[in-house]
Amino acid sequence: MEPLVSVVIPVYKTEKYVIKSVNSILAQTYKNLEVIIVDDGSPDACPKICDELKKTDERITVIHKENGGLSSARNAGIDAAHGEYILFLDSDDTLKENALYDMLEIAEAEKSDAVIPNTYYTIYENSDKTSLATHFTKDMFSKDPKIFALDVLIGKGRARRATAVLYRLQPIKENEIRFPVGKISEDFFFNLDFFEAVDKISLYEEASLVNFKHTGSITTTYYEDFFDTVIEMDDRVEQFIENIDKTEYSRYISGRRETLLFRNTLIYAVNVMGDKKTAYGKRVKKCILMFKNDRLKKALKNGADVPYFDGMAQRLFMRVSLAFVKLRLYRLTCLIAAVAADINTI
Repeated sequence: MEPLVSVVIPVYKTEKYVIKSVNSILAQTYKNLEVIIVDDGSPDACPKICDELKKTDERITVIHKENGGLSSARNAGIDAAHGEYILFLDSDDTLKENALYDMLEIAEAEKSDAVIPNTYYTIYENSDKTSLATHFTKDMFSKDPKIFALDVLIGKGRARRATAVLYRLQPIKENEIRFPVGKISEDFFFNLDFFEAVDKISLYEEASLVNFKHTGSITTTYYEDFFDTVIEMDDRVEQFIENIDKTEYSRYISGRRETLLFRNTLIYAVNVMGDKKTAYGKRVKKCILMFKNDRLKKALKNGADVPYFDGMAQRLFMRVSLAFVKLRLYRLTCLIAAVAADINTI
């Protein structure tokens, strides 16, 4: 018997893209699906488009709700899902036509709680050119979700994306795992909760997702108080480490949390220094306050390492910045963060 797969697609202000996104699911070679489209109170034509899409395929369910954000919409999809497996897709992205069939085959053969792709395609607005991006390399992967969380999600700051991952639904519902409402980086929190709760994950060595980058997308947004989220992420990592068997996973714990805290702080510093709407002096002041944060100072003292990045320029930037912050050369760190923002290094 073919397992039912629930595909949850939150929709908000994506009237130009949602039809293509939904059609990429309807065109999947694997057919035993329920497609749950969640209209998150979108003020444009999306509600009508969703209802029209529902008429085209009996596998589609549409939920209309008041605007509550991406996490709220995904959670509504989880609550409505009946599948053995669940997959989340943003309404401006598309899924490769064999992705569900291939990932489900792996999940069933290996009896996994999740199948995680390690690559995806990116395509930019006003361009037909796609580029291949890497979440993590094959040699980083571990079927043990605790090791994978410590070594990749935390230690390397990778594999945060919850979209295009095939999750088994039962542990999500049994452990009441949900996306945190009102928080940024909600995928990180969801995945860490999931990895803590399950026993086995599998790797999908194909690019299942085509991620569409357009003006106004969430990844291009500047968040004024993101450092609060950086600290919340560090709190959750501390809790994760506290909850697992420290004897069994001791070799994977040292330095991981500290490196992630530095990585997140520095990436946000680049974001801050790239905010040209704010005076340069104010941007520098904000970054210096972050660099002087007691928790970051402790992390640097306890062995924060150079964060992982694919590109040579990114690795050099991280290495130099780590040295500068340790030496308390904060203004110089701000300067190179501003340069990194200008040339889009990070």
